[in-house]
Amino acid sequence: MPQMSESTAEKLTPKQATALVRVLDLQARWENHRDDPAKSAGSTSDLQTRQKAFEAFRSAWREYAAEYRDAQLPEPTQNVPDRLAIWCRTLRAVLNRAETGTPALILTKVHRLADRIAVRVGRAPMERAMVMELADGIRELDVVIAWCETPVALLLPPAVDIPKEKAA
Repeated sequence: MPQMSESTAEKLTPKQATALVRVLDLQARWENHRDDPAKSAGSTSDLQTRQKAFEAFRSAWREYAAEYRDAQLPEPTQNVPDRLAIWCRTLRAVLNRAETGTPALILTKVHRLADRIAVRVGRAPMERAMVMELADGIRELDVVIAWCETPVALLLPPAVDIPKEKAA
């Protein structure tokens, strides 16, 4: 499936962007459940919840793709800061165009990916703001984008100076 770019997202109609926010929310619900270590597929109820979430996403995606023949889905391609920023800009453009929607689960997915990057570069996870409305999601995406654009050297923990032994 082709990847959506920021410029493509900026051209969505409000109706299409609103429908896409729903698809992205359902996708995030499924992926957040799938990737949460506390929610294993070991129990029947967790597995059924995961399967229902996946089916809801697939159904919404099929409906969306049937209505919008050239449908694209914004997806992160790698877990590196610059790629996460590109994806977040695309999500921000979608949210900007949408008329309604609740992006809380989408932002949970964004933070999960940012947390993976933070662990890899030795940083604490990002702080999170409450996301209830589209405007909250846009503001939070701006925070994540700014974090991603911080030079890598600033993302690394401070170096510990080890005094050199004095020569005798």
